Amino acid sequence: MESMIKHEVPNLRLVQNPGEPVFQGAISRHINFPEHEMRLMEKLQTTLDIEELVQIFFNETRQVVSYDGLTFLNTELKEPLQQGRKSHHHCSYTLKIETSLLGDMTFYRRKRFAENELHKIELLMSSLVYPLKNALLYKKAIEASHTDPLTQAMNRASLNETMTREVELAKRHGDDLSVLLIDADYFKKINDTFGHSHGDAVLKKIADVIRDTIRQSDFLFRYGGEEFLVLLNQTDINGAEFLAERIRSNIESVTQIKGIKSTLTVSIGVTHIRNEDCCLSIFDRADKALYVAKENGRNRCEII
Repeated sequence: MESMIKHEVPNLRLVQNPGEPVFQGAISRHINFPEHEMRLMEKLQTTLDIEELVQIFFNETRQVVSYDGLTFLNTELKEPLQQGRKSHHHCSYTLKIETSLLGDMTFYRRKRFAENELHKIELLMSSLVYPLKNALLYKKAIEASHTDPLTQAMNRASLNETMTREVELAKRHGDDLSVLLIDADYFKKINDTFGHSHGDAVLKKIADVIRDTIRQSDFLFRYGGEEFLVLLNQTDINGAEFLAERIRSNIESVTQIKGIKSTLTVSIGVTHIRNEDCCLSIFDRADKALYVAKENGRNRCEII
């Protein structure tokens, strides 16, 4: 079930639920938009935030075509954006501009969409594609400025902003928040033995293993050099210890990197938010726990 919106005169093909008729049509670039469509176009130009953009589109289009909810899915998003609720009947569109794939949008309601309603939806979606493209480009630019280019983990600048926000939220709502500080063991020896290029490959591998082990809702940062920090929201100390041990074990199980036999281990300091904590106190405690792990022989997790 998909429909294509292209850069110029968008040729649309829509399939509703399996077994239902197919509606075909085309949108002209010279359509005289009614007042509500012009208002939609104006409002979509007011934000570069994707979630807000989808919300505006949902609120405005429901004044034209009655439906229960919509979802928008893009590979850059951790999970689909949803407005309203899902229902039995749905129609789906794949949005493209030239070779740029913007994502998939699906509309839901309890009864089947009529052909004239589908045509209205398609007209309204033609107003969405360019604001959506701009919002996605803006999101990528912001993420690039907060991302370590080698490991694709978030960088030190992003850590300060994110940790401040997550600590404030955890304290305000009484939620759990844990921190893992991870350091590659004997990394200087790796660089001296195999060269800095292989050292870079090791750091990328460590980041990949951590990323594959934690949840999508968790945060991975490259703190500096061979150190990484993981922020675990809604995770108590027992859950943090369990996850830290999984990360340590998964990294230890790596036997080869870029064709070179590798013995790779990490030391991990683990801590959990306390009532009196600020960002600095939490980090200092994780750092002390990491120091203990290294003093006690490395390739281990320690909790403070």
